[in-house]
Amino acid sequence: MRTTLRPLPLVFALAACGGASSPPPPVATPTPAPAAGDLLPMSSREGPPAPADASAPLPPGHPPIEGTPAPPLPAGHPPLGEPAPGATSLRIAGTIALSPRLTVGPSDILYVMAKKGPATLAVRRVEKPSFPFAFEISGSDAMMSGGAFEGPVDIVARVSRTGDAIPAKGDLEGTAREVKVPAKDVKLVIDSVRQ
Repeated sequence: MRTTLRPLPLVFALAACGGASSPPPPVATPTPAPAAGDLLPMSSREGPPAPADASAPLPPGHPPIEGTPAPPLPAGHPPLGEPAPGATSLRIAGTIALSPRLTVGPSDILYVMAKKGPATLAVRRVEKPSFPFAFEISGSDAMMSGGAFEGPVDIVARVSRTGDAIPAKGDLEGTAREVKVPAKDVKLVIDSVRQ
């Protein structure tokens, strides 16, 4: 028995091809303004942030904001930039002599340093030194404010030919090692030339 195919009715063909009309797209409607107290989304489009409360305390360790007074220091704290109490009482004093075979010029600068290993704890600069030279160095000469001035330390005396604190060839040096803090009557001789 032979079956013959017959064309589909026109209605089915149009429906399959999308001939039927689709519904119109939705119309956008404005979003109502939030009521007072409602949470707003976090977005940069919402306008500038509210100004910060200038009287609110800053987090611990935060530097003061320009134009606002710094918070008060705790009771007994020294003014900023000054050594802590007792730092100046921890001092080392003594005499620096110059070996008779060495000489200094009028433009030479003397640096007296307290060193702990490679770190320099304190330094004092002296122009036009004459020898023997009575020296004193303490926590008030510290490289960093509030740094501990504790012994034992090496006291290094350096005569700089260039005036620079960085050691250079031709500088004269002497060292007193393992000096306790505090100490007095420390004897030190400048007796070597940096090569």
